[in-house]
Amino acid sequence: MNLQSFRSLPRTAKIPIIRFISSMPSSTDAIRLISGRPRVLATADLSPEGIASLREISELNLLGWAAGEWFCDRKQLVDAIAEAEVVIAGYECFDEALLAAAPRLRVILSVRSAPQANIDVAAATARGIAVVHTLGRTNHGVAEFTIALALGLTRQLIPAAAWIRSRSPDFDAGEDFFRGTVWGRGASSPQLAFTGIELHGRTLGIVGFGAIGRAVAEKFSGFGMSTIVHDPYVDSAELRTLGVEPVSLDELLGRSAIVTLHARLSTQTRGMIGADQLDRMGRGAYLINTGRAGLIDTGALLQALDREQIAGAALDVFDTEPPSARDPLVSHPRVLATPHIAAWTEEMRLRHTRSIVQNLQRLLAGKPGNLSNPEVLAMAGRIVP
Repeated sequence: MNLQSFRSLPRTAKIPIIRFISSMPSSTDAIRLISGRPRVLATADLSPEGIASLREISELNLLGWAAGEWFCDRKQLVDAIAEAEVVIAGYECFDEALLAAAPRLRVILSVRSAPQANIDVAAATARGIAVVHTLGRTNHGVAEFTIALALGLTRQLIPAAAWIRSRSPDFDAGEDFFRGTVWGRGASSPQLAFTGIELHGRTLGIVGFGAIGRAVAEKFSGFGMSTIVHDPYVDSAELRTLGVEPVSLDELLGRSAIVTLHARLSTQTRGMIGADQLDRMGRGAYLINTGRAGLIDTGALLQALDREQIAGAALDVFDTEPPSARDPLVSHPRVLATPHIAAWTEEMRLRHTRSIVQNLQRLLAGKPGNLSNPEVLAMAGRIVP
C-alpha cells in the first residue's frame, strides 16, 4: 500500500495498520534479511561502475539487460533465480509462479518507484520476500520531456519539421517571394500554417503532485505560467506553500491551457479523464499524458480530437504497448505520439544503479529502506546492533 492509498482510507481502517506498524522493529534495530555476502541475480540495466560496486559486496550473476542483452528468457530466469537471495529486478514479470521457484529469495530490489507494475508484491509478501523500490530516478527526465511535449504541441514542431523536409520544389532559395522573414504567399506560407501560441501568461494544470508533478511545476516556473494543481492526497496548505494553487479537477480542466497527467493509476484514477472531463477543457487546450494510459478514456479522447473539442494531445503511453501502426490516436493529426520514452535518459540508469547499490549496502547493514511491503520486517529475525 502506498501513502496515497493509506490517506484515502477511513479512520477506522487506518487504526489497525498504525498499530501493526508500531509493533514492527524500530529503525534503530538491525534486521536480518540476507547473508553477509549474498548471491545476487541482476536483470536490470545497470552502469558498469555500479556492477563493479555490486561485485565487491556480493556474488553477482548478470542476466538479460544486466548482461548487455535483452529481456531474459523465462526458462533462464527460472533456473537462475533458484539460488538467488537477492534479485535486482528490471522489467521482467516476477509473478507468483516465478517466486515459487526461488526458495532462497529474501529481497527484490526494484529499479522502479512503483514495483507493482511487474512484481507481484502480495505474493512476495506472503513468502516473506521484501520488495525495495527506487525513488526519484525518473523525476527530471519525465518533467523535461513534458516540457518538450508542451512546446512540440503549442509550436507545432513535428509538422513544421516534416514540412521543411518535404516542401515543394517551388520553394527554392532564389525565389523573390520567399526571401526574408515570410516564406510563400497566403495559406502556403509556413509562418501562417504553423503559427503557435506562447506558454507565457497561460495556465498550467498538473493532475497528481507527487515527485514528478512537483518537478514539472519547478521546471515550468521559468515560462511565466500560472500553475494550478489537483491532488486530493496533498494538503491544500502544503500546495500553497509550494507556490501552486489547489483546485478541483473540473476547475483545473476549465482553466488550463496545458493539462498534464502525473497521477498514479489506481481504481480511483482509472479513466479519470473521460468524455465529461474533456468537454470541460477549452478548445485551445492541450492534454499531455506521460503517466499511465489508463488515466484517459482513449475512445473519448479520440472523439474529442475528431470534434476539435481540444486543440491536441501528446501521448507517451498507450492502452496496448507497443500500439498498432493503425491505432487512430497514433496517426491522428492532432496527436504528438512518442514510444514510452519520457523517463529514458542516460542519467536515469546512473541514478537507479546508484540507488540499488545503496539499498543493498543498507540491507547488509541491517537497515532496509524504501520498502513496498514493510510488513515483512515483522517476519524477519532481529539482531541487536
